Order: sequence, then structure tokens, then C-alpha cells
Amino acid sequence: MAEKLENILKVKIFQETACYKKPFSLKVAETYPLPPYSTVKGLFHKLLATKDFFYRFNISIQGTYEAVMTNYQKMLFFKDNGDITSMPLSVQLLYNVELLIHVYYPDKKILERLAEKLISPDAYLSVGRHEDLALATDIKFVRAEKIDFSEIEEPYFVKCNLYMPEEYLKSVQENNFGLNGIKFRLNYSYKKLNGLRVWEEKAEVKYIEKGSVIEDGIFLVDEEGDLVAFYPVVR
Repeated sequence: MAEKLENILKVKIFQETACYKKPFSLKVAETYPLPPYSTVKGLFHKLLATKDFFYRFNISIQGTYEAVMTNYQKMLFFKDNGDITSMPLSVQLLYNVELLIHVYYPDKKILERLAEKLISPDAYLSVGRHEDLALATDIKFVRAEKIDFSEIEEPYFVKCNLYMPEEYLKSVQENNFGLNGIKFRLNYSYKKLNGLRVWEEKAEVKYIEKGSVIEDGIFLVDEEGDLVAFYPVVR
């Protein structure tokens, strides 16, 4: 892990409601508690208008929401023979979502372009489904440093729910300390096969909840005291 990292783009996003739908939730549209990497990366590529070039962004995703609601919606289903049917479906929605996203890429000019597009997008901004409207409320460049939490006197309380890649937790587990969380296997990148997307890289992460305590392990922390847990890990 890098000792110190400059030129990290830090973005705060607000959404009144959002559904980051899990791929195989068919009878009820379940949502992830935070957008997966593929959703955030897809947003960035859409803003940069890149279709044929793949930026391998290092992304850290965290955030909070006020409540989970259930909405009853008419959904369309496309059959193999081309027919379209519809049926009502329960859809989980997160309410009052505040996302905190750090993104790193070695070429700062790309991140500057991304920042410009987040401020002035060509079309309305959304994270998740098209109807999950989003507003970038704060955009800035920050730096982060590697911190050994075993050398800090006071315990660190996690400020937001976040995805923690398993690779970061190896050092913690080696020190006989474990952070509790829910394991997810999140999509990161895909290749096209016969015109279809086939997900080939998935991130093994733990979803750590706000208020969890870190007393050990080595993590990146930005200059404002926020944890940064990139996937892929920055070497």
C-alpha cells in the first residue's frame, strides 16, 4: 500500500432515493446498501464519454442513508421470443442517501475532466437506475496517508458505512483483530461476449457499518480524517 497518495478526487453525492439492485434479486428488487464498484465506474465512464477505453480507477465507496422503503412498481420483462410482459414488483429504496466517494487515477488530467463533468454533466446525473437522480454536493482534491492504527492512542470510529476490500483486512487479521461486517462479492469489470456483458473481475469486500471501531491494522486516511479503502488497492 502506498505510504502517501496525492491528487485523490473526493466527491460527495446526495440522492433522495436510490436502488442499487442486486443482480439475482428477481421476485423482490433488493438493493445493496451502497452502489457497487461497477455502478460508480460506469457513471465515471459515462461522464467521460468513453466507450472503447477502460480506465482502471481505484475507487473507495462509503455513505449513509436514513431509511429503507419498499415501493410497488410495474416492471417490464423481455422474453427470449421478443414478447414483453409486465407484473408488479416490490422494489427496495434507500432514502436520503449521502455518498462519499474517493477516486484515484495516475493521470490527474483525467480526474480533473471527471470533476468538471460532475459539476456540469451533459445530462442529468444518476447513480444506480436512470431514475435515481443524484447531485454532486462537494468535489475536491485531497491527499491521504497510510496510518498504523495500533500506534494511535484513541480508537478510530468509522464515520460512514463502507466497502472494505478483504486485502486491507489481512493485516488486521494477522494482528488477531477482526472488523465485523457483511461479505459481498461486487462486480468491478466485464468483457463483452457475443454482445453480452460477462463480469470477469469481482471485488471481495466486507460492508462495515458506521460506528465500528478500528484499533489495529494499516489503512489510508485522507487529510479530513475520512477512511479511504480503494479497490483495486493502490500499490
